[in-house]
Amino acid sequence: MLADSLTAAPSNPWVAIVPLIALVPAILCMADIARHPRTQQFSPQMWLAICAFGNVFGLFAYLRFGRSQDR
Repeated sequence: MLADSLTAAPSNPWVAIVPLIALVPAILCMADIARHPRTQQFSPQMWLAICAFGNVFGLFAYLRFGRSQDR
């Protein structure tokens, strides 16, 4: 019974799309931190962790408070 539920295809295509919508902004922020390691408030490693585990709030915080103005 458990094996059947693991191998069954999702009944709704949004089940596969929604996680991608959540991951794309996080990946873009992480790429921005890697390209421009001069950040404000915290070290780049800390901002990477905040963006990875902070979900929407972490991404917004980096874009608002963490990006360096002299790019």
